[in-house]
Amino acid sequence: MNALRLIHALLTATALISGGVAAQGTDSYPSRPVTIIVPLSPGAAVDIETRMYAQKLSESTGRSFLVDYKPGAGTTIGAAHVAKAAPDGYTLLAVTPSLTVSTLAYANLPFDPFKDLTPLSLMSKRPSLFIVTPSLPVKNMTEYLAYAKANPGKLNIGTSGAGGLGELALGWLHQMGNMNVQLVHYKGGAPAYTAVMSGEVHAVLGSVAAMLSNIKAGKARAIAVSTLERSSFLPDMPTIAEQGFPGFEYAQWIGISGPAGIPAAVISRLSLELPKAAKAPEILQKLASDGTLMVGSTPEQFRQHIATEAARWRKVAQDTGIKLVQ
Repeated sequence: MNALRLIHALLTATALISGGVAAQGTDSYPSRPVTIIVPLSPGAAVDIETRMYAQKLSESTGRSFLVDYKPGAGTTIGAAHVAKAAPDGYTLLAVTPSLTVSTLAYANLPFDPFKDLTPLSLMSKRPSLFIVTPSLPVKNMTEYLAYAKANPGKLNIGTSGAGGLGELALGWLHQMGNMNVQLVHYKGGAPAYTAVMSGEVHAVLGSVAAMLSNIKAGKARAIAVSTLERSSFLPDMPTIAEQGFPGFEYAQWIGISGPAGIPAAVISRLSLELPKAAKAPEILQKLASDGTLMVGSTPEQFRQHIATEAARWRKVAQDTGIKLVQ
């Protein structure tokens, strides 16, 4: 059964289950366990972070918040399950950037990722670093831009895979600077990081957690942070946007959404509890090691974030001709 057929089957089953469920009272929400669907396999960074939130929400509300998994089809199987769940606040979704580009990767999704889900809170943003091989004679993005323009077609830039958000981000960055470079695709971040340290490629967008020790050891050089905000973990590292690429941002982020039609009272309660979980001191401490920026936004701020991301990546895909593959 292919991915879209599986989504259709899940939607049908979910509709049969939830169709007869009456709306629960919202004054005492939550009055029973809440399930947060992680649309990826157990053990991923999204899973680890979501379980932290679930534990904190369980403590703060006195009701169990459980994590369940529905991986596959670029996170759309899990998203479809939540989109068609009863809109009572008892089935939620851990949202990642993949959802904002799902319509670019799948032509016939059986749900609308922007209309059939209720954004509740952007919980965190995780920056990447723009990293160059030590032999490249550049120490900031201004020097990188000048070097790339002086050596058209000679720079090889590693990506963690063709057709992903990382490729879109690198395509956008080099298009902004009118730089002619070659993108080299690897099967995951680890081989791309190895390639930049060995000099096989000249630059990558890399994970703080995965590359920080190598950067400190001089095996690679970080010259910029990919988020609009500087990272509190690396406060002296300027952003890409600060260094001649205004508006550029690439971040891995996690948010929480639910089905469309959740009662206002439930949204109000979650709007209080989710930001508290995002800013809990123990969570801040655990996630600080990879430069994670804790947010804990309002529903409207998260809705705007999703709309901005979706519009940005659609335009980048159109302008660069990069085909997204999930």
